[in-house]
Amino acid sequence: MFSKDITASDAFLDMPASSQALYFHLGMEADDDGFIGNPKKVMRVLGVSTDDMKILLTKRFVLDFPSGVVVVKHHRINNNWDKYNCKRTMYLEEFSQLNIKENKAYTLDKTQGTPIQTENSLQTVSRIEENRIEYRTPIVVQEVKETEKEKKPSEAKYPHAFEVFGWFPNPQESWKSLKNTQEREYAEYLYARGEEKVKKALRYIASREDDENFKFVVVKPSDLEKKWEDIKLYAKRNN
Repeated sequence: MFSKDITASDAFLDMPASSQALYFHLGMEADDDGFIGNPKKVMRVLGVSTDDMKILLTKRFVLDFPSGVVVVKHHRINNNWDKYNCKRTMYLEEFSQLNIKENKAYTLDKTQGTPIQTENSLQTVSRIEENRIEYRTPIVVQEVKETEKEKKPSEAKYPHAFEVFGWFPNPQESWKSLKNTQEREYAEYLYARGEEKVKKALRYIASREDDENFKFVVVKPSDLEKKWEDIKLYAKRNN
């Protein structure tokens, strides 16, 4: 998630510990292209000041846009980034403003690097991936007995999980992993609460984007289920 080339540099270590902590949390919150749409909420949860963000921006560890969206400049250096295995960002307007340097760092300076739209990205990657699937070596599928099917991980244990994932604004592919049963399990708990209640809760959370007293970060089903009663109590007190 983070490269020592960045986090062990003098420029990084010269920053206050609070600015360093904000950088790490922004990195954890970022999507697969390094964009964060809710930096103010991250700052509120950590209890850091606007000065910490200003330091990151001044030292160019983070780049900002007029929309309020920010991007981690060295995201592709920090991560083993692969355009074929990432869920591309939803912030397409901001994405189109970036150039990328030879060392894989982002820049807003149009005189440096090359426009990021010239790489095989977004729609182009999708077409390439479709071709890879289309021309893949055929797999011989053997008939499996019902008893064998029951022994394998299946959707039967979590029949509504994928539906619930779709209720969230930024569902992650990792939630669907057979090894990651936690999010499927919590998704089933949310399904039992009822679709309308869950969607109403998510709308309420989104409406609190600029509420400095709202300390709940909800990204995935487990976040919402674990904090359900606390958020419900907060809503009663503040509505």
